[in-house]
Amino acid sequence: MKKVIFSLLFSVSLYANAQLCTPDTTIKVPGFYPSKLADGSVGVAYNQTVMILSFKDTSAIVGGSKQKVTIDSLKLTKVIGLPTGMGYVCYEPRCIYLPSAVRCIKLNGTPTQSGLFPLKFAVTAYAKLNGFFPVAQPDTIKEFSILVTGNSASVVSNDIQKLTVYPNPSSHIIYVAHASGSKPMMTQITGALVSLDWREENGVWVANTQHLSSGVYQVSVGGVNRTWIKE
Repeated sequence: MKKVIFSLLFSVSLYANAQLCTPDTTIKVPGFYPSKLADGSVGVAYNQTVMILSFKDTSAIVGGSKQKVTIDSLKLTKVIGLPTGMGYVCYEPRCIYLPSAVRCIKLNGTPTQSGLFPLKFAVTAYAKLNGFFPVAQPDTIKEFSILVTGNSASVVSNDIQKLTVYPNPSSHIIYVAHASGSKPMMTQITGALVSLDWREENGVWVANTQHLSSGVYQVSVGGVNRTWIKE
């Protein structure tokens, strides 16, 4: 579980004059709060505060073996996937965050695209191996997304409106969004139908995939197909 540290702390400096946010110091359990980002609407200002409490240590593969490392700081290096018109704000110099206290960021702006936008956050964790030797470990966070609703007059991402499948690859869960809202279907590479317990959450279909064997699958909705990989 400690490895998720690399998926918990991120921020980006975009709007230099944005109002500062106040961390929630009542948070004592390391993690990401809230677990689901708020939905947005085309042409409507979006403002989501995110509270994060990092672990102080974790494990990393160094020289081919697992080693204990003590986290010094994490830095967000790149963000991919936000709709046009949106950005995010970090409140620490150079977007570098320490694990000693709760930190906050804000996702904000006015989106001009509608659809489901899976986000990717590229971070680098700076740590000390066995408490002494400095190491840097990059990672990419793929677990989060923003759903933006809007009308046809907005600038729309056709690919997202057709069919979006994420995380991809993934090991335990899959999310599927399609403009029609229809229930998705999954098949094996051989064409055999895969039985999944799909449920709909705010216009996005979700299913647990832990029981599936690792491999390549195909997700289909409304005649549109996407390849999905089970880790």
